[in-house]
Amino acid sequence: MRSSPKHDWGWMIGAVLFVAIVLLGVRYSSNILQLGVVFDEQYITQPINDLIDQGWSVQTAIDFEETKGPAMIWPYAFFGELFGGSLNALRLVSVLSSIGCMAVLAYIASLCGVRRGGHLAVAVGWLLLPYVLVFSEIVMGEISFILFELLAVALYMRTRDKYKYLSPIIFGLLVAIALHSRIHVVALVGAICIVAFLRDGIRSWPWWVAGALAGLSRIPLWIRWDGLVSPKYQNLHGLGFRLESLSYLAAALAPFVGIFVVYAWQKKSNRRWLFGGAVVGILLVIFATPDLFVPSTIDYDNPTQRFQGIVGTAVKLVSGDATIQKIILALLAGVGLAGLVGLHRTSQKEVAAHITFYTLTIGWILYACTQGFVFDRFLMVWAFLLPIIWWKQLPRQLFLLQTAAMLLVTARLVFIWL
Repeated sequence: MRSSPKHDWGWMIGAVLFVAIVLLGVRYSSNILQLGVVFDEQYITQPINDLIDQGWSVQTAIDFEETKGPAMIWPYAFFGELFGGSLNALRLVSVLSSIGCMAVLAYIASLCGVRRGGHLAVAVGWLLLPYVLVFSEIVMGEISFILFELLAVALYMRTRDKYKYLSPIIFGLLVAIALHSRIHVVALVGAICIVAFLRDGIRSWPWWVAGALAGLSRIPLWIRWDGLVSPKYQNLHGLGFRLESLSYLAAALAPFVGIFVVYAWQKKSNRRWLFGGAVVGILLVIFATPDLFVPSTIDYDNPTQRFQGIVGTAVKLVSGDATIQKIILALLAGVGLAGLVGLHRTSQKEVAAHITFYTLTIGWILYACTQGFVFDRFLMVWAFLLPIIWWKQLPRQLFLLQTAAMLLVTARLVFIWL
């Protein structure tokens, strides 16, 4: 995939306006403005409201209790106060962040060769990416975090052939900010460094150094919090070793990349690779089955775990029998990992596809080193380029099939939460 100086600015602006109209339309036509806190807003808004109500201090700006970092809390507090400081004012920050995401995504899509009406297809893909539409309307950390990720990707793709040192420096600053929102950016940094190395070999070292220095910037906060997240939540999100995390996230990959199994299967040379990925996914669930039971309360004082989201909900809706749930999870995990393999096998020279493959793979593998909660929505912060890939790589029939599937998922999420 080669960068192109040609941009269809009219279509790109149209795609951004389309997303803005949809998001504002949902904001004013749904029940969200009349609802109290939903999803995780009861936890996330607490430190934000403390900053707004009590002012900025070490206690409110750094020693707050949340799983997100200051780079998520501070912007919401600053802009939320400008907009009035209410819950719906904070939600407006999410809406604007999502529109900003679409603006950067449209630019990346143009660099990837998307032209004219393809930008509207990418816009639809962005809105239908699981959880995006709902999280764009409420106070959650994913959307603002993805905005920093998109800026980092756009910088790499646009400047990798120039500004040998300046671009990695700016890249390092962007991912350092993102890292102080949530540590999931580590997977993206690893992916971009790998892609840079595969392209430029040893000359890619500035990107590696920038990524490493960005990682080191998180150490002071780690020391102060004595862990990855603030002390209150460390029994819910921490380091450890657990294959069940890989099992569940393998199944959770199915809605995102399962369509690539169908596409890659058409070429016979891909089939053994797809089969291998499916076998790994199935065996993972057989030998490390995640427990889908969700306690009614959260135990902050003891190590605890939850595997929860689209896949967990769907499996439990199909059957309450543990054996049947295990079979369904195994099949979904097989599809998820086979789809990840299919994405790689069909990516050709598509830089966005390579970045997405390595980001998803690294992120998935890293979750073997964690304990605590695992949610499907963790994948969205690694899958943000998929709207471009769905449009660029999939035949139109498969693109429409993927769009229809994502529409069903999004419609259910909107019905539940908005």
